[in-house]
Amino acid sequence: MKVTLALLSLGVATIESQASITPPDFQFRVFESGVASGGEACNFGSVNQVSATEWFFQGNHSNTNGTSMSWSYLVDPDPFIIGTFSLTNETAFGKSYVIDFSLPISPAIAQSTVSGQMSGTLTDSNGSGSASMTSTNGGAVYTALADEMFVQSLMSNANQSVSSAFGTTSFSGGSFGQGFPPLAGPAINSTIGIRYSFTLSAGDSVSFSSIFVANPVPTPGALAMGILSLLVARRGRRRTA
Repeated sequence: MKVTLALLSLGVATIESQASITPPDFQFRVFESGVASGGEACNFGSVNQVSATEWFFQGNHSNTNGTSMSWSYLVDPDPFIIGTFSLTNETAFGKSYVIDFSLPISPAIAQSTVSGQMSGTLTDSNGSGSASMTSTNGGAVYTALADEMFVQSLMSNANQSVSSAFGTTSFSGGSFGQGFPPLAGPAINSTIGIRYSFTLSAGDSVSFSSIFVANPVPTPGALAMGILSLLVARRGRRRTA
């Protein structure tokens, strides 16, 4: 995903967040076989401010359940989430995971349009000669959330596999809201989020790159003011000419 990679490169040139500026409470929680583990995992990493409203979160963490994770995310409470998340199942048995990312938004959005996309890689990290990643119970690997409610999903009934020692395969999970007209979304009061849900084979790794963007739809009054501004500007240019 070229857009994701380009935006994540901003992390190289971040500026340290100042004590007087509070970063958004961007968090993710990990559930392993239905049990919460690791808590609010973004607390294990670092955060840097890259613009007036954008923040770059990155880090890594290994929990006591045999799961290691790393993440790099650019977020904006106005709002979007763009980034990469990687996970390795270091145990000797397959495990199901649910990872919930959540970003508080500001201001609230009365009516939205939404877009998103995802891709990933699966790796045989232990050299066993095989690896698999499937969506849990035939559901979606990626789900976009608003106020913790379903918005759109990608990669339902997924079944990705690797059949060579230390082999890797790449996959595209698709996209939504990329065309015209924009895809209508819900009113959003407090948060947007991304949920990953999948089952991963023993000793193997999976990485996801994803985007979720919500844009406010202008109210009729705001739209009218925008058109009026354009007309006034055009009239001024004509008089100058």
